[in-house]
Amino acid sequence: MLFEIKNGNAGGVDVGSKFHCASIGPLPTQQMTVGVTTADLRKLCEWFVSNKVETVAMESTGFYWKQLFVMIQEYGMEAVLVNPLFTKNIRNRKPSDMADAQWIWKLHATGLLPSSFQPSAEIEQIRTLARHRKSLLEGTSRCVKKIQKSLVLMNIQLPAVISDIMGTSGKAIIRAILSGQRDAKELAQLAGKNLKTSKEDLEKALEGNWRESNLFELKQNYDHYEFLRSQIEECDTKIDELITLLIIKDGKSDDLSLTKSKKKKRRQANAPKFKIEEFAKTLNGGIDIMNVEGVSFDTVFTLLAEVGFDELQTKFKTSKHFVSWLGLCPNNKVSGGKILSSRTTKGNKNLRNAFINAAVGAAKVKNSPLFQYYNRIKSRAGAKIARMATAKKIATIVYAMIVKKVEYEPTKISINPEKLKCINIGRIQKMMQKHNITFEEIA
Repeated sequence: MLFEIKNGNAGGVDVGSKFHCASIGPLPTQQMTVGVTTADLRKLCEWFVSNKVETVAMESTGFYWKQLFVMIQEYGMEAVLVNPLFTKNIRNRKPSDMADAQWIWKLHATGLLPSSFQPSAEIEQIRTLARHRKSLLEGTSRCVKKIQKSLVLMNIQLPAVISDIMGTSGKAIIRAILSGQRDAKELAQLAGKNLKTSKEDLEKALEGNWRESNLFELKQNYDHYEFLRSQIEECDTKIDELITLLIIKDGKSDDLSLTKSKKKKRRQANAPKFKIEEFAKTLNGGIDIMNVEGVSFDTVFTLLAEVGFDELQTKFKTSKHFVSWLGLCPNNKVSGGKILSSRTTKGNKNLRNAFINAAVGAAKVKNSPLFQYYNRIKSRAGAKIARMATAKKIATIVYAMIVKKVEYEPTKISINPEKLKCINIGRIQKMMQKHNITFEEIA
């Protein structure tokens, strides 16, 4: 079977942590192995240029490809990052890195390797800091669990009477404990007026055994928590600067001064401190995607950091391409006319989880179209599938708002009561036929 050569001047690279294997043809002289230092990468790029290579495909399961990817672009060549799923599981190939590189070259030369999505340089910087911010937040969560453990081991049952021990009241009490205060009444007086727990219950919870080892552990974990929170604030400041520069580059700085947030939604505790909703509205031409039920500050921030609004319009032709990239649609495997599996793919984990969280939030907004949609799916397929389906629905709506520049209209996705009634009647009739139930038996 012959394949048409579409990329005559193509190259393939199997990326590794210690060395890279490259191939531009079947001959031994058309293969090269280099290290991972900057000088080695320059040598590889110059070799590509000397052989008139115009496009290079690379496969990597880690993050070792990034510097080579950027350097190939700097040398004026096209860099294509390939999903390993498209190059693996091929029979009759020797299991070696150079054989992989040669196979990547063959597939790329015939145009069989689709390029993975890569954002612009500006969005890439925001994405890097957003993911770093997320890891810092995960670090604070681990610290809070360790703080709770230290308190409970001393039988200080603060977590049992205060839902958020790192809130105003909880932190004030913990700081007093670390400064040497041991009197339960004095500690209870530090609680704020908004705390629902009574002072008597708080005093009982603050009586315990003060062990030196647990107090030392508590101090170190609390100091670590405060350090991580300060780093998150610094990270927010840097992200704020990068997004502002992005707006200035797009020539929308004047629009930013006119954009005002209506503050319809409550800002979560871990949401970015900068006005991400105003940034998003400005970059999206005044269209506010936070009007969609369930879409939060974190959803908007993750969407901007992982994809970017301009890239969403240019890199994804339709909403189906977008939800497929997210891994929110069924990946049907059909054989013999039967669906063997419909498990979703992994997709972009961060943005996928953001839309799933948005679906969970939308399911709590009663009488909204998305609430009704969620419950219709849940009634016949279960909560897990309902969350995925609602996340896909929200992603499709957001895609249309960004690409078509249209405001969110709930009436367009709501079902007419009469139509809904017909759907329910049809479902009931199918169930009756399946179980051989007659109307007389129901009556």
